[in-house]
Amino acid sequence: MFNKSNGMRGWLNFAMLIAFIAVMLGVGNLAIKQSVDAVIVASAERKATNWSHYLSTAMPDLPVLIKTGEATAEQQAVIEKAVQVADVFRFKLFDASAQMVLISDELGKPLEAGAQTDHNGHARMVLDTGHAKIDVQDGSQKENRPDLYVEAYVPVTSESGDRLGVVEVYLDQTPVANLFRSKFVSLVTALGFVVLFSFGVPFLAYFFKMRQQVRTDAKVRLLSSRDQLTGLPNRSTFFQNVEDARRAGRLDLRKAAIIFIDLDNFKAINDTFGHKAGDAFLRHVGNAISSHLANGDLAARFGGDEFILISANRTMADLKRLIESLRKAVNMPVRADGIALTGHLSLGVHFDTLDDLSLKDRMHKADIALYQAKLTGRNTWVLFTPDLEEKIARRRYVEECIIAGFPQERFEVHYQPLIKHSSSEVVGFEALLRLRDAKGDFIAPTEFIPVAEDAGEINKIGKWVLKEAIRTAATWPEPLFVSVNLSAKQFDDGKLVEDVRTLLESAGLPANRLELEVTENTLIEQEEQVTGQLRAFSKMGVSLAMDDFGTGYSSLGYLWKYAFDKIKVDRSFITSLTDIDGKSLHVLDTIIELGHRLDMTVTVEGIETADQVHALDHLSCDHFQGFYYGVPMPAHDLAPFVAENLAQVKVRGDRPVTGAEKRVSR
Repeated sequence: MFNKSNGMRGWLNFAMLIAFIAVMLGVGNLAIKQSVDAVIVASAERKATNWSHYLSTAMPDLPVLIKTGEATAEQQAVIEKAVQVADVFRFKLFDASAQMVLISDELGKPLEAGAQTDHNGHARMVLDTGHAKIDVQDGSQKENRPDLYVEAYVPVTSESGDRLGVVEVYLDQTPVANLFRSKFVSLVTALGFVVLFSFGVPFLAYFFKMRQQVRTDAKVRLLSSRDQLTGLPNRSTFFQNVEDARRAGRLDLRKAAIIFIDLDNFKAINDTFGHKAGDAFLRHVGNAISSHLANGDLAARFGGDEFILISANRTMADLKRLIESLRKAVNMPVRADGIALTGHLSLGVHFDTLDDLSLKDRMHKADIALYQAKLTGRNTWVLFTPDLEEKIARRRYVEECIIAGFPQERFEVHYQPLIKHSSSEVVGFEALLRLRDAKGDFIAPTEFIPVAEDAGEINKIGKWVLKEAIRTAATWPEPLFVSVNLSAKQFDDGKLVEDVRTLLESAGLPANRLELEVTENTLIEQEEQVTGQLRAFSKMGVSLAMDDFGTGYSSLGYLWKYAFDKIKVDRSFITSLTDIDGKSLHVLDTIIELGHRLDMTVTVEGIETADQVHALDHLSCDHFQGFYYGVPMPAHDLAPFVAENLAQVKVRGDRPVTGAEKRVSR
């Protein structure tokens, strides 16, 4: 018979059971919630930290973006890609003062005054401590938000570890939370599997989720540490690898060579065959470098067409073999879309086992050696020596003077007279470019003109010299002419003829009073570009002179091919003119005779002494030029010089000119 007491006891037991189950479920729910929150926080911190590192390495000019908040087209492309990595759907960027500068999904929109100021405190805390700040958010009632997401504030650092700012990363953690919460529903419907669902399933879910997370993190780390095109480490990873190797005792910089590698004329491959071909060649170079790495060696792509290699524990003989083998491998053609691509390397090497230099100093010296390799013609390698540093520093100083030449009015045109042999009458002037340094002293043209050519400034300078020379010559009495030297680079763009025509018309100078000088090297280097333009000058009536005649190996062939009007004999013949055997004099006599047979005027350059004048007296040379007759002078000194010369000629009248009278002015 049912006993009320038993009934009460039963209900009590049932209640206790329910209470026990409720407690178990409550404890389990609390444990699961805590576990879920812990997993979410831990997962979010890892993802956000790795993602921040990925952004730092993938984003070009990140410090500028943090400072201005204005993304370039290239940076916007990186942002669009970044919000698709590691469950990130949005991020905000704060500068070093904890002020927000950019919102990823509001690019191009101005930030509202005071917007998101409540977040600035979190950003400031992260900047001060360097530790991430993680907040789990319920987005179920918010527009454009996942049901559960995390706002993670993590520092953004430079390659050297300096904190540039803070990024607030929005991470979608709904899948992780749903995974655990779905298991709790199963616990309610099947009380007998409480333990299983409370411990087993969450554990397995956690285990598999962590495996997936490990793979995701590994992928993010790989993306942020490797150059995606070549597979080599990127710049930041390279420095970390060096530091790790040094701490582990695997790398001793005193026994290692630092090799900077640069692709010669890589831009030409891109411009001619397209970026796809350029990428194929970069992969080819990356594979060549990777295949030459020995145990303990480190390499990286530094960006663009620049690579670096640290070769450890090699002798100089080993190093030379490595470099030549690497150059040979890169020189092998590589095919891309049916096109055979070929290219070469310039390498700068620092290898000094005596100096205890830092990595930065060794890299600087290797960079100097690379610079020298490029200057010496490329497709070569140069080992750093102490004298290189001074030489490169001087060259860079000269380049700075060239850049400052026009703004600071350091360029000048001086004029050296050309004298008629038979009468000592001045017939024209050669325009000579001069450049002053910061102290006002002249830099030798033989030093600054090659630098100007390499720096891409020679066209601008050359056009200015033409303009000044033509304008000045237009003020001279007829028939005085002006002679101007041309660089091979001035023929590159094909505009030289029209530029000269325009300058002549503007100044009102007849074309026959302009003489243009070109050297044999100009014809050799730029024959295709030069040929048509020289013929156009001849047709225009401009006189053409071959400068430095006799120093090359094919000058004779060029004389009739280009219809030169004048030969300017190189000064090297004059310096040896008074030799006892007289060979130079015989050669010079032959050159003059040859020029006259080809109906050319012959000018002898570099005359500096009376003995040289006396030695030339019996030769039928047309014009003389040199310090003996007049030093290069500024334009304002020309009028007195010409007046004095004309007066001397008038006094002599038709008398034969003696050797002493040939000297016009010093």
